[in-house]
Amino acid sequence: MLYIITKLVTEGQQKAFSIIGASEDKKRAAAIAADVYKDYNKNASFQNIEMITEWLATRQNYSFRKDKDHRLQLAITALEGEVQPEEKQLVFSAAAEEEELMRRVSQALFEGKHTAERGQNGQTHSCPLES
Repeated sequence: MLYIITKLVTEGQQKAFSIIGASEDKKRAAAIAADVYKDYNKNASFQNIEMITEWLATRQNYSFRKDKDHRLQLAITALEGEVQPEEKQLVFSAAAEEEELMRRVSQALFEGKHTAERGQNGQTHSCPLES
């Protein structure tokens, strides 16, 4: 099996997608991807890099956001044959992540509002005002 290592760097409105390399060993592919992370985040500790290497070896993707406008996404894609199944063809989808974030925020807001309206044990309480 061959593992392809890719990265997507987002800086403001610019996005750069790159193929970093390939390896026949999943752990080696994770180490290559972790080296890319280490170069991107100069403040990363040795323990942090080891943790990310392990994460990449098991989950095969990692996303790091320096701030609102700077982000690094790493992915390891396993190739078993000539054509990937459709569900494995997509490497990165920034739009999907934005939609998932908005879905979770909306769900959290709804649940918080619903809980606040209902109160504990179905009773409504008012908060005392401090003068």
